[in-house]
Amino acid sequence: MTWIVRLRAHDNGRIVESATFRAPDAAMAAYRTLLGRKELVGEPLAAVFKPPQGVDPAGNVATLFSRFDMPVGYGRIAADDPRLDPFLTKDAGNEIALSAWPDRPVVDWETDPRPFGECLKAWHAGILGGRAAAARELRVPATTYKGWCDGRGSPAEGAIRRLMTYIDKDS
Repeated sequence: MTWIVRLRAHDNGRIVESATFRAPDAAMAAYRTLLGRKELVGEPLAAVFKPPQGVDPAGNVATLFSRFDMPVGYGRIAADDPRLDPFLTKDAGNEIALSAWPDRPVVDWETDPRPFGECLKAWHAGILGGRAAAARELRVPATTYKGWCDGRGSPAEGAIRRLMTYIDKDS
């Protein structure tokens, strides 16, 4: 069975990018990556997730469309929406495209008792793009961020934890 992820133009329906996958999880990961592409926001394009025919004998698996020219919840799906699943029903797929996803709880990283490296790993697990994106968010080199994750301390740990909390509140 082939799962398809596409980037489609609105005006003529032309397929701008397309990729096929044998595994549903790999296809969903690619769809999330496509949804997270900031340079596409505002463009007359749609991200399309198309499951194979026959994956559900009842034929009730959704083809997901996310319009980059619309705000999240008004036709656009957030890349980190926890409700995304390769086996969504049609009704659930429509619900995701037409509603804002629930906010994830904001962790107060300043008061988190775990070691700094563990907090950083937990923090970047919730960021699209993982460790590299987290390093960019904190404006530090990837090697510095990796060192912190591996247990190397930082004299600015308190300020970094505070910044992590602010970034979470703002996103």
